[in-house]
Amino acid sequence: QTEFAAIARAFGARPVQARKTGLIAARQATERESVETRWNGEETTNTAEPGDWIVTSLSADGKVLRDAAGNANSYVIRSDSFPTLYKPAKGENEFGRLHASSSTVDALHLPGGFAIIGPWGKPQTAPDGYLVRNGTDVYGNNAETFTASYEVTG
Repeated sequence: QTEFAAIARAFGARPVQARKTGLIAARQATERESVETRWNGEETTNTAEPGDWIVTSLSADGKVLRDAAGNANSYVIRSDSFPTLYKPAKGENEFGRLHASSSTVDALHLPGGFAIIGPWGKPQTAPDGYLVRNGTDVYGNNAETFTASYEVTG
């Protein structure tokens, strides 16, 4: 959190508040599972432990967010964080049951991209993106997926 504020000051930028407008499809891992997050190249990898949630981003119109190669934008959310971030919504698709966001985030646009270590301890990169503070977690989000699934609220 302190690093997020320091980065904003260093860039002379003011973070914006945003909320996820698109739903997500989510399923709980039943065994240890490696998840590669891709967006026009590898963004990061993470390991879901049993009970963690494997999440796939959907656009505001309910379509799975896919990169140019057709890879679905999927990632891991820890089991203890998921209930505070998402609430059940009606429906499901091949990636799991649908959920809606129940929180807002602070976001800082980094047009030059980022190369950080995510809260899960693995490198995360994007050539253009947002540094996102969601509760106590700070992570990156590719600019294309951020724009497709978030709306700036303040």
